[in-house]
Amino acid sequence: MIPTQWEDVHRPDDGELVGHLVAVPDAGDLVVPTSLAGTPLGRARPRAEAADLLVRRGLAVLAGHWWCQLPSPLPAGVLDASIPEPDWPWQPVVLVEVSRTSCRLRPEVPAAEELTAQARLPVPVGDLLAEHPPA
Repeated sequence: MIPTQWEDVHRPDDGELVGHLVAVPDAGDLVVPTSLAGTPLGRARPRAEAADLLVRRGLAVLAGHWWCQLPSPLPAGVLDASIPEPDWPWQPVVLVEVSRTSCRLRPEVPAAEELTAQARLPVPVGDLLAEHPPA
């Protein structure tokens, strides 16, 4: 669940939630712009600059390329992937839905047996989701 101390950022024209500002301890007004899934959108920066970045890119980043540790093949239904097994490889995924408590995803290019398969991660996702395959 998104921590209550994270500050919501809404798009000014329609009020859509686009991300969160996460305060940096002992850094004055610096905050980290953070996606709805809880992933940082870059370095800490002044509040207004971070909020502007979220308004411009907060939702678009969710449509980007992501990687997650999942079983191969991913079984039908919705799998809790919050504690990956050691033998699960990192796989490219697409985010399907992000809420304040969970993130659902599916394989980017599903095999035939994975067409009805999804995985669920807790939000914030922490290191369970990556923009690049970990080395």
